[in-house]
Amino acid sequence: MSNDVKPGRAAAIKSALESAFIALLASGVCLWFLISETQASDDGDPAKLTMLAIGLSAGLCAHFVYMAIAAKRAERNATLWVILMVVLMPFTSVVLGILLFNQVQEIEQQAREEGGAGSAA
Repeated sequence: MSNDVKPGRAAAIKSALESAFIALLASGVCLWFLISETQASDDGDPAKLTMLAIGLSAGLCAHFVYMAIAAKRAERNATLWVILMVVLMPFTSVVLGILLFNQVQEIEQQAREEGGAGSAA
């Protein structure tokens, strides 16, 4: 991690994080409907089940990609984090999300402090 303060970098990381969590939300909705559709009847509509499964997998893939983009923008090892996310899905996503969110807050705090110090001089 570098210590240079770039508020634009914080916004880029935050944008990728938001996109990752929206993709995770979309895949969660697909999982919810997939489970409820299979529980509602013995003979679920195959086309509907297939589309929900495709939506679930596409949402998870998008989540992995956006988290990798956020990790790369934060100057972390994106490959390692994606491998960990695939192996330990819910836990690694939460840990990486918290780490990146805290890093964004630190970058924004440093930018505010430098902005305040620059206007005081």
